[in-house]
Amino acid sequence: MPLRSDWSTATCPIARSADVLADPWVLLVLRELFSGRTRFDQLRDATGAADSVLARRLSSMIDAGLLERDDAGYRLTDSGRETLPILHAYARFSRATDPDGPWGLTVSCARCGEVAASVDWCTRCDAPLDADTTRWARRSMGGVPFALTTGRAA
Repeated sequence: MPLRSDWSTATCPIARSADVLADPWVLLVLRELFSGRTRFDQLRDATGAADSVLARRLSSMIDAGLLERDDAGYRLTDSGRETLPILHAYARFSRATDPDGPWGLTVSCARCGEVAASVDWCTRCDAPLDADTTRWARRSMGGVPFALTTGRAA
């Protein structure tokens, strides 16, 4: 019996998106790609995934149009970059359920420094939060803000 259903052809857009994004390994790989890790070994070490698990997820993410692979490693596509608000929503949910926990992730605007009150918009700048305009700070990494990477070639 399969662990979950195949929703790739569902008429519901949420089900179709869940078919690709509801896998926890996929979310962790996206987190690491936005954090600047692009090579297989970096992704494996950061996520703790077994080689076979990571290889399958990366392949499925390429097939879904989230990633591209080149000599330097894996890069987010435009569709992959569109997942950023989903990761922000997970971070906000984590803070809501454990506001003083040691593993929090703070999302802030790179333009003004405001901690985001939304998953995709800076209310102070009245501008979108995307990989180019977002900083993350992980409590587990000392709370030092760092820029996200778009995965685009410089």
